[in-house]
Amino acid sequence: MKTKLVTLSLGLLLVCLVTAAKEKGTSLLSGNSLTELGQYTIATSPDAITLGGEAVKTYELNYTNSDSPVLIGVKKTKKCMNFIVRTDNFEVEYVCKKHVFGVKRISKEYQTVSSDVINNMMDNSQFYTQRVITQNPKTEEELLGLIACYFPSLIKES
Repeated sequence: MKTKLVTLSLGLLLVCLVTAAKEKGTSLLSGNSLTELGQYTIATSPDAITLGGEAVKTYELNYTNSDSPVLIGVKKTKKCMNFIVRTDNFEVEYVCKKHVFGVKRISKEYQTVSSDVINNMMDNSQFYTQRVITQNPKTEEELLGLIACYFPSLIKES
């Protein structure tokens, strides 16, 4: 009984914190990426990504050890949501499919960066490792947090 009460209390606290952050216009999420890029923050972006002529909800992902922001566009689907993750010279999709959340190469219809450039920057072993990140897709905020932690590993170290 105590465990359920503590779990419920922590869940309620998390919901309150996320709601308060949204209301204040501050970052929606923050945490440690566990990569050399360090801490991350995710906030709603003033610049929307356009997919198929439609402006979608867009987040800006910033890392303490990087000057370039990462844009994340959210494309709602019938059962889940897909995320277009884009920098100036690299982009991928994180998708929900058959109760699995993971990375895939960006669809041609959404692609803005040359496939050759993406392929030269992609760490293929990490790409194949991330094809299945979780088998139980979570809330939008939890999926954004997973992207913030996994995305840096996709880009080859140079």
